[in-house]
This record gives sequence, C-alpha cells and structure tokens, in this order.
Amino acid sequence: MNNLQAVENKTKSAKQPLVTLLNGWVISNNVQFTSHLSAYISQWSNAKFISITSSEVEHSLSQLKESTTPDLILMDGKDDWQALTISLKQTLKQDSLIPDIVLLVDHADTTIMRQALKFGVKDVLTIPFGEEELDQVFFDCAAIKKNNVTLGKVSVFINAKGGMGASIISTTVAHMVTLQHTSPPVLIDTDAQFGCISDLLSTSSKFTLSDALEQTDELDEYALQGLLSKHKSGLRFISSRKDKLFDTIPTHSPLAFNQFLTKLRANFEHIIIDMSRGIEKFTLPALSEAEYIFIVVQQNVPAIREAANLIKQIKHLLGVNDNKFKIIVNRYSKKIEITPDEIKKSLHIDELLLVPNDFQSVSASTNLGELLATHSSKQPIIKEMRAISNIILNKNEKQLKGMKRLFSFIRN
Repeated sequence: MNNLQAVENKTKSAKQPLVTLLNGWVISNNVQFTSHLSAYISQWSNAKFISITSSEVEHSLSQLKESTTPDLILMDGKDDWQALTISLKQTLKQDSLIPDIVLLVDHADTTIMRQALKFGVKDVLTIPFGEEELDQVFFDCAAIKKNNVTLGKVSVFINAKGGMGASIISTTVAHMVTLQHTSPPVLIDTDAQFGCISDLLSTSSKFTLSDALEQTDELDEYALQGLLSKHKSGLRFISSRKDKLFDTIPTHSPLAFNQFLTKLRANFEHIIIDMSRGIEKFTLPALSEAEYIFIVVQQNVPAIREAANLIKQIKHLLGVNDNKFKIIVNRYSKKIEITPDEIKKSLHIDELLLVPNDFQSVSASTNLGELLATHSSKQPIIKEMRAISNIILNKNEKQLKGMKRLFSFIRN
C-alpha cells in the first residue's frame, strides 16, 4: 500500500472543485487501500465517496433508493472484481443507472485489460499511478455527469388575490408528490412576511431563502442539501419567513434566484414554488421556467377579475403560453351562483381544477399540525389535490392510455 500512500501524499492542499458533485464508492477488503484512497479523494470538496467491503456491496445496492446512486466506483483488483462487476451491472441495469467502474491493480497486463473490457470496466489504473491519471478520471466523470443532467420541472402556485389558499394547496400537493414519487420534490416559499409552510409542515426551517440567495456562487449540490430542511415524509423545503419585520421586504436579484433555481433543478426532479404573495421582481425567473402556473381563485367576482389580470400580466411580461396556466377553484361549492362555465368564459380557458370546500378537514389538519393527505386521506378534497399532483407528475397521459387499452379490450 506504500504506492497508494505516495499518491495520497503528493498533494495535501485542496483541489479545485469538480464541475459538479461526484458521488462514489471505494470497494476493497483492505483497510489501508480504502484509507489512503479516501484521504486523497477528500481533497475535492465536492467529491463524496464511501468505503465498503465486497461483502457489503449487496446490502449497499439494496439501499440505493434511499441513498445516492454512485457516479463512479473505484474497485480493488485484489478482490473478486469480476463477480462484483457482474452483480453491480445486473442490479443497476434495471434502473439504467450504471456508474463508471475503474479497476486499480498492481500490474495491468494484457489479460487483465482484456477481461476488464469484457466486463464493461471503464478504465484500469496500475498501482503506482500518477496523480494526474486519477484526477483525469474524476474530471471526465464529473463533466459527463453535468452534461447529462436533465433539469427538474418547476410548478408555481399563485393566489389570484390574498387569502385564496395557495399555500395550503401547494404544501399539500408537494407532500402528495413526495408520497407518489421515488424522488422527493423541493418546496420553496417566497413569502418573507406571511410565509407559513414551516407551520403547515410542523417542521422548523434551518435556513431561509435569503441565506441561499446570498451564496449562490458558492453553492454546490452538497451545500444545497445542507440548506434545505426535511419533513418526515422526505419532502425538502426552504422558507422565506423571518422573525424581524423590517427584513421582510425582498431585496434579492432575479439573477440570484435564477441561479439557485437552476442548481435545484439539476438535483431534483420537481421544484414546487409557493408564490402566494404574488408576482415579485426577484421571482420572475420561476414563472419563465415553470412548466405549470397554477392560479388559485375562489367563486367571487374580485378573485376572478384579479386572475384575469394576473394572466394578462404574466403573458405580457414573459410571453408565457396559454397551456402553462392551470386554474384552481378553491373551496368550490355547487351552491354558489358563479358556475364553473362562467369562470371558464371569464378567463378564456377550457378546464378548471375544482377543489371542494372542506373547511372542517383543512382546519383540523392545520390545528393538529398534520398534512391533509395524512389527516384526511379519504376526503373528496384529497382526490382533487391528487389530480393536481398527477398533472405535475405527468400521470394523466399514462392513465388515459391505460383507459384506452381497457376500452379496446372490452370492445374486442
């Protein structure tokens, strides 16, 4: 292991961060091997590797859905690397998440190189190897990961006017997306004065949105995880609420918010933004990047007028397409004389999402500190909230295809 120790000792100062966070495993049954290699890897601030033995690989693979899939695996050639490689590829192939595997051996002769190629190993490094060889492996892997990143989708919830219920809906929907999806979303509350998602989630927020926007240039994927608070369901969130009233006036720049949003989208599949306070200059990037803009109204003339005005403003400011707008009629009741058809006509839209009036369930949920999907899971209000979460998850199209197949089977 002296050769690996020599590599470790070559550079004691921190290295320039990689272009993106790199997660990895070091697999070896030799403590010195993992110790020296881990010490060398630690010189990158955004390279996060864990060390496991060959006997722990199977357990680690079973836990992947609860942790981070490795981008790179460094494997000790003295172990049964062929069997380990087969096990890794068979398990990870099911999710199309096959990481790069680099084999570290004492002597990389032609036979080993040929075998490694056959088993799909990315590269073979002979110990002792030059510092630049291992560095290049990390640089290349990080660059490929960054280029292959698919940005997460943004959904925005806005009140047409104050008190329409956007915060309750966005928080409930974010919770339901968490329950339905393997990858939890991130919920952002942009209201620094009246933001209430921490209270709705009964979870204190470690940091505020201001904390994040003040350091966007330094944020990497690992730092993002530290800034976000975590609800017991797995939902990540960040609020804007501050204790000091004079700090509640937003002074953030759209550029900082856009940078923060982009970094979130590179690491999470869904970003849900509660903009119940309304449009503010610094949040404009959220509207321009949004896949869906949910505008929350109620069955009264002022709310519908404000909704129509809000849609016009967003279209004028950002040129947003009509198909991005989704109108939610909250606290809907058939007893109120303003009908869904009249709302559609006033807002020039073809479809509404009708969330029924269920004051008792909502009040009980907030008073008990439990989310609606937990406290009132069988109520009609949850059925309509699920329809909203299905839109975010693009489940509607799959359901329709399933129904078409069913009807086709019946006809036959």
